[in-house]
Amino acid sequence: MKKLFFFSMFTLFGLGITNTISGQTEVKGSGNTAATQSLIVTNSNPDTAMVVRDDGKVGIGTVNPTTKLEVNGMVFSATGGFTFPDGTIQTTAAVSTAYAQVFTVALSGGDFTTISGAIAACGVTSPANAFLIRVMPGVYTESVTLKKYVHLQGAGKYTTIIAGTVTGADSCVIRDFNIKQGIFCNGTSPTIIHNIITSGADGNNGILISSQGKPWIQENEIVDCNGWGILCQNFGSDAWIIANKILRNTQGGIKCEETSPTISNNQIDLNNKYGIYLIGFEGIPSEPTIDDNVISHTDYTGGGKGIFMTGYAEPRIIANDIFLNECGIWIDPTTQPSVIGNNINYNYEAGIRCFSNGSSKPVVIKSNHIHSNVDPTGFNPAGIWVQDASPIITHNNIHNNDRTGGAGADIDYSSCTTSFPMISMNVFNNINKSGTTATGNYNVTTAGGTIAP
Repeated sequence: MKKLFFFSMFTLFGLGITNTISGQTEVKGSGNTAATQSLIVTNSNPDTAMVVRDDGKVGIGTVNPTTKLEVNGMVFSATGGFTFPDGTIQTTAAVSTAYAQVFTVALSGGDFTTISGAIAACGVTSPANAFLIRVMPGVYTESVTLKKYVHLQGAGKYTTIIAGTVTGADSCVIRDFNIKQGIFCNGTSPTIIHNIITSGADGNNGILISSQGKPWIQENEIVDCNGWGILCQNFGSDAWIIANKILRNTQGGIKCEETSPTISNNQIDLNNKYGIYLIGFEGIPSEPTIDDNVISHTDYTGGGKGIFMTGYAEPRIIANDIFLNECGIWIDPTTQPSVIGNNINYNYEAGIRCFSNGSSKPVVIKSNHIHSNVDPTGFNPAGIWVQDASPIITHNNIHNNDRTGGAGADIDYSSCTTSFPMISMNVFNNINKSGTTATGNYNVTTAGGTIAP
């Protein structure tokens, strides 16, 4: 009978015929410890190729696995990738990082319970020895001082709160936090990105930049500060301020004292007194580039200026949308801005007020669209209002600057007695002037008729 059985099996395999046998195979270890090897697979040498221990740990290429699966060699996933405990699936290689170590801060269960404790553990930092500190959601009642080459990353600007102040360092990153008492950049140049930044009852400015700090400030919400949203002070403190929301700050949106930051693509809205304030002094001017911002709702009937400049300031104001302020742009004596290609409209008293002959060259007002600006109840309302100053006003479209439908002035230089503007190649309909005529040629009305400056 046994011979017949083996003959039958041999015949089946020899003919290439397969047969499915349903059942259960159990391999039971003989030991009584977790490290007992229940199953051993060897090769012909015989070297152990795989072991399964009583505690469920599997080793491939190793006889002493320390985890549920330990492989001494390469693991290959032909399809599907790998699934992680949080449910995410990785189907491609992870991007390598330059971090020497990654710490997790959490109110419980992390490597540290405070951000300051994690920073202290970073040790000596360098470009080749950078650290990442990941901060889990919660309220961290501390003030934080960063180190160079430390990347501080919260779990989200609505869930990870630093109740104190943050002091930046060179080549560090501050990302994805709600920072309640502002950020200090005293001679330092951190990257500040994707945060909500306020100043509470004991705070003042949202971000204070001084002593030649040059931070990169991008895509933050800088709101409800008791002082300025951003204050740049001391010559050389030239930040990059890009694509932020700067809203509802008590002193104003941005102040530049003797500094020349780049201010681009921001929403500067609903601030008290000033959207942007510029002040420079002889030998230490303020020369920022201000381009592609929305500057609006600055104390509409309470004296608010969209952009205000005084002293030795020489900004380049290019392609901004400036509306619903009391005055769009205010140009004090000795300042000499270039105001080019802006849309300046729906301001309460004037689109531009100019009092300056410049310190070494005239003010330039060129290629702007200035319309629908004044309420006739405002003080000296006009699209462009000039007093004893000699700006170059050229290639502008200036019209309909009386929202009641009357004949309010598009350009008003009736207060000039010693200096007069040069007005050439503009389109405007109404002008209010003194007895002396300004210089200039080739101006036309919106209907195409010639109009004298």
